[in-house]
Amino acid sequence: MANQDDTHDASGSRNNVEKEIKRGLTVMKSIIHARDKGEKFEVHWSAEDQLIEPNGSMLASYIGSLVRQHIPITCDNWRSPELKVGKEKIWSEIQRSFHIDESRQKYCIQLAGKRLRGFRSFLSNKFLKDEEGKFVEAEWPMKYAEIISAEEWDNFFAKRRNEKFHEVSDKNRKRASKPTYPYKKGHTGYARLQQRILAEEKSDATSLLEHVLWKAARVGKDGAVVEAVQNVYDECETLSQTLPSTEVQDCRSVLSRVLNVPEHSGRVRGKGFGVTPSSFYKKPKTKNPTNKEVMETLAELRAQVLELQKENARYREERCGFEAKDTSDRASINCQPKFPEGITPCQLYLSSPTYRIVGKGKVHNTSGELLHHNPLPVGYMKVSVDLVLDTDALLPLPDVVSETMLMRDAVGSFVGWPSDLIFPDAEVPGRKLKKAGKDIPTTSGTKSQIMMRLEKMVEESDIMHVAIRSVDFDEGVFGIAHSEIIAKEDMQQLFEHEELGIAVIHTYIWYMYDTLMRGTELCNRFNFIAASRINTTFITKNPTSVKNELVDRFMAAGDNTTPSLYFLPFNSGNGAHWVLVAMDLSRLMVYYLNSLSGDWSKYPSMKKTVDAAILKFRSKKNYRNRKDITWVRVQCPQQNNSVDCGFFVLRFMRDIIALNRIDIPKMYFDEYKSYSRAHLDEMKDELCQFIIDQRII
Repeated sequence: MANQDDTHDASGSRNNVEKEIKRGLTVMKSIIHARDKGEKFEVHWSAEDQLIEPNGSMLASYIGSLVRQHIPITCDNWRSPELKVGKEKIWSEIQRSFHIDESRQKYCIQLAGKRLRGFRSFLSNKFLKDEEGKFVEAEWPMKYAEIISAEEWDNFFAKRRNEKFHEVSDKNRKRASKPTYPYKKGHTGYARLQQRILAEEKSDATSLLEHVLWKAARVGKDGAVVEAVQNVYDECETLSQTLPSTEVQDCRSVLSRVLNVPEHSGRVRGKGFGVTPSSFYKKPKTKNPTNKEVMETLAELRAQVLELQKENARYREERCGFEAKDTSDRASINCQPKFPEGITPCQLYLSSPTYRIVGKGKVHNTSGELLHHNPLPVGYMKVSVDLVLDTDALLPLPDVVSETMLMRDAVGSFVGWPSDLIFPDAEVPGRKLKKAGKDIPTTSGTKSQIMMRLEKMVEESDIMHVAIRSVDFDEGVFGIAHSEIIAKEDMQQLFEHEELGIAVIHTYIWYMYDTLMRGTELCNRFNFIAASRINTTFITKNPTSVKNELVDRFMAAGDNTTPSLYFLPFNSGNGAHWVLVAMDLSRLMVYYLNSLSGDWSKYPSMKKTVDAAILKFRSKKNYRNRKDITWVRVQCPQQNNSVDCGFFVLRFMRDIIALNRIDIPKMYFDEYKSYSRAHLDEMKDELCQFIIDQRII
């Protein structure tokens, strides 16, 4: 390449033309000889589709040689149609000597343009400028007489005598003379640097993060890193822990955000030539379906809707027959409510595959009400969906036209809902339970219908007479067989809004697993650790045993190579304060959520045990620990009393799962900056319904 072959300074070049002639142009003889024998070189590409070794630098140098032969140095517009013939010759010559697919033509031609710009800059700096960078009179460089005619050189020289060109040149020279973060790898580009680092580390990875590669490119031969570069890297590490993965897909990388400089379109900072945002972030182009495909899809959806309507009609007939005979409290609560005319807050239920609450919204009960310009089916009411509790639940009346099929699609819009599965959201006055042994008093204020129903069931059960319930959990909840004892005191915590014990914590976890996760990909993303096995008391008595418990739980969930979270509701001991510890084993991240002030330093034995368990697990799996475990204190909602910590821990887990977020922002989620009493009461209603559905009482 020209910038490698010619290393003399600018002043020496004009006084040593004879030396220049003696050396002559670089000829890549190995390529010529191989071509004469009918041999071609194999070309290799990185995961980001960049040239790498073997033969990557050879092809790049050869492209530089070709562009100097076929494209005039007076070319100012690489997209000019006049260059078409020259570009075709370059591509043809490349194919004669290298095994290369047609899909790589664009990359090679773009690289040729880059090499031409570099050659023109080299000619200007070597022959047209003095030591101080000022333009001077210059002779025609005889070394390049074979590829640059005297006339071409005169035109090239004339363009550079233009005052405007001088202004731009001076500005660029000053900018490049003292870079804030100088590149220190010479002619080794990002692609080959990345290849070398991965080979040295014997890593199975195919690429490095942009800021990691950016830092490596600025490490000198002595291995030293300047403070400014290290500061940028540290900020990138911090930001990468808090930035949602979906936000990184907006073509501004973590590195670009930290540097906070204008970004050039068509490039990804820290990745080098050939990597574009569209290729790097892998945003596939969606193909519009044909009219035939659209009609076939609509026909299938209509058939599904008709089947759902028939199923709902059968269900309502069976339910009405059942409720006519039922004299229990269930019948009085589940009877079809009569909504006043107008708009009324409501709870939305579904009956299949389980009877459960799936969202909240408002009933629009007005005469002549239409749904999307169509009359409502018999037995349905028009509701607006405000809050979704089961994102993947299928709507009872899907809208095939707007493709509103699931609960998550319906937020903020109107849908039809079976009237017998809509209940008022307003709470009714609480009431005192009858005496049976000791009373379970109700809280002051109001209670929902579902809680009142469960209270009545507890009142009429033998739990009021010191009986207990032993409940077997699904093995999928905690990764092992687990049983929980539920007694009157646990129900009292729920009804009176008291400090929560392990039984209630575990039962709500079971509810989240059964209602939000079972049978979905969420089971691969979120895992629970039983609080009864790991707390301050147990760690103090036998830390090794607790560590092994954690490792066993990690091992039970698979290879953990894909991002996932392990939730550990941690109690400080003797029924005291609850905090949430969420562990991402693949990224060596631990999130700490505490509804009171303070960080993990209050529980040093807990942190030490968690760190030791993660490292032991990774050692057993033969995973490499490329960095230390990072703990992040999340600025989560804070409680304003002395009893809500358990409720907050449950709500933290619920929101993270509902949002399907592995990465927890340091400032928590914008959707939930604080929790009101209504947020906690919502969970209590969910748990009450779940206890009823599971027939625990």
